[in-house]
Amino acid sequence: MPGLMFLIGYQIKKAVGTSLITIVPAAFVGIIAHYIIQPGNVKPVVALFIIIGSIIGARFGAALVNKISSKKLSRLFALLLLFVGLRLTGIIRMPIEPVSAGAIYPWLVVLGLASGLVSALFGIGGGIITVPGLYLFFGLTMHQTINTSLVVVLFTTFAGAMFHRKFNNIDIGLIKFLIPAALIGAVIGAIIANLLPAHILKIILGFIVILCSIRFWRR
Repeated sequence: MPGLMFLIGYQIKKAVGTSLITIVPAAFVGIIAHYIIQPGNVKPVVALFIIIGSIIGARFGAALVNKISSKKLSRLFALLLLFVGLRLTGIIRMPIEPVSAGAIYPWLVVLGLASGLVSALFGIGGGIITVPGLYLFFGLTMHQTINTSLVVVLFTTFAGAMFHRKFNNIDIGLIKFLIPAALIGAVIGAIIANLLPAHILKIILGFIVILCSIRFWRR
């Protein structure tokens, strides 16, 4: 999404919609690649409850992006991402209480709402919310978290893209060039993620989240 804004000069609404539709096939190929390399890391019930919330969140996010100035929202989101990134990298070690077993499913829906809202507002897959959330609060391993999050991202970005399509926020001509590159990146990413140990993945993810927080703060 930032590349479409800064390199091509798209307005944010068009960049968000086009970015989302590009992520859909990349997420699908990523799921297949992860399954071939390491089957069994997807938690379908967990993914289902997050997807329920994410589709609702995506609907509201697509509507809001056409109505509100997102500068303040971006900065609040940046602060949240900064905290998550610092926690994942181990720079800060504030204890976090995992969600209790009896309340897991309602909180998965809440996580999905946040993921869908952020995805549709900012043109990202939503994994920036679901991956740290599942790892920190729901007790999944890092590899389970990444694979399960990809399933959620597939449905979340598809829903967000369809809602954005109603507002004419997708450049159909451009996506035929973006999608092939995204598919190649998805396969390479799946191979690398399954080769790296979980603690290295966690640190890499933490720094990615911190970089994302800087981008959102400066937006």
